[in-house]
Amino acid sequence: MANRCHEGLTVHGRKRDRNQASRSGQSLIESCIVMVMITFLLFGVLQISQLFAAQEVLNYAATKAARAKTVGFNDFMVHKVVRVATIPNAGRMITPDTQFTGPLEQSAVEMARVPLYLGAMRWGELDAILNYSNWPSIRLDGSMSGDGPMIEMRVNQVYTLTDPFHGSYYASDNVNMRGRAELMNHANLYLDDAQW
Repeated sequence: MANRCHEGLTVHGRKRDRNQASRSGQSLIESCIVMVMITFLLFGVLQISQLFAAQEVLNYAATKAARAKTVGFNDFMVHKVVRVATIPNAGRMITPDTQFTGPLEQSAVEMARVPLYLGAMRWGELDAILNYSNWPSIRLDGSMSGDGPMIEMRVNQVYTLTDPFHGSYYASDNVNMRGRAELMNHANLYLDDAQW
């Protein structure tokens, strides 16, 4: 009788071990599913933060363009100002074709090349001084608007999504973004000597 009780416990103990093993396998699968969902969520949050930062860069570029236009700069200079202001959204540096060991080295090259870029006198000189892969996707639109002497500048960009999982939450590979700024037009104060 004692042997039967001992054998019964052993049989029941084995059943308990099998149930615990199947439960631990189930929790492993559930953990993997949760980790995949958290990874998608984190990549989505990272992509959204990049889009917010890109939007701020476009608003800044539109403000710089409006400021350049209000003090009387021509369209060529305004175009250069917009391009320099959108360097954070511009992607990989094409010109100069240099291999960088880190962001500090690239920043040093940019700081040396930006004054040359802004000082260029002809359109043909620009790409030889400084160029980026995403600059062609950035466009400047400006107009006189409103009842008063206002200048409105819009900087548009077709922004390429970099998140490898963006197809799971957004249908396209690109997002059309627009920065906008509006300032009073003071160019006539700077350019017309008769008022002084």
